[in-house]
Amino acid sequence: MRNIAGSAGVAIGNVYRYYKNKDELFDELIRPVYERYEANMAEMGQKLNLSYSNDLPDVLKYYSKIEATLIDLFKTFTAEMTIVFNRSEGTKYAHAKHDLIHLSFSVIESMILKAKRNEFLNEYETALARMLSSSLVEGLCLILRDNEEGDTYNKLVDQLLIIYSAGLNSVIQQMQTSGSDQTE
Repeated sequence: MRNIAGSAGVAIGNVYRYYKNKDELFDELIRPVYERYEANMAEMGQKLNLSYSNDLPDVLKYYSKIEATLIDLFKTFTAEMTIVFNRSEGTKYAHAKHDLIHLSFSVIESMILKAKRNEFLNEYETALARMLSSSLVEGLCLILRDNEEGDTYNKLVDQLLIIYSAGLNSVIQQMQTSGSDQTE
């Protein structure tokens, strides 16, 4: 708390006046952003469940909406999201990264299932979906960790999404082709 007060340029007594300890201060800073993130995750999860009955183009549009929502959150609350995704070990927010990977996996799984016209992923497809979802979230975490808010940060996030989307679209096209080959 002494280091925090020193960094903020306030007396330590002032910090203790408002916060009992570091955990309470941490929670006060992160909770509002995390609640918004969690609400977005819940909404996206509900929409994902509905998208399982939709065609691939609808799932792709839905995926684009997820990207836009998350990137807006990451760009608007860069410092807070950096803390949530890179520095929240041992806190009640530690699961956020895993939850985002899981949501991303679910979306990619839905896309592959629609492309292949199957009900289940095989071992390779499951591993591919896990790799793609983890690499997206880890890429975002790397950008958050190594860059401050600003033009470079925004360009890196945009570039990651361009590369990721192009790669994912390529995978989906391959899945559609191999899926139609299997049905012939």
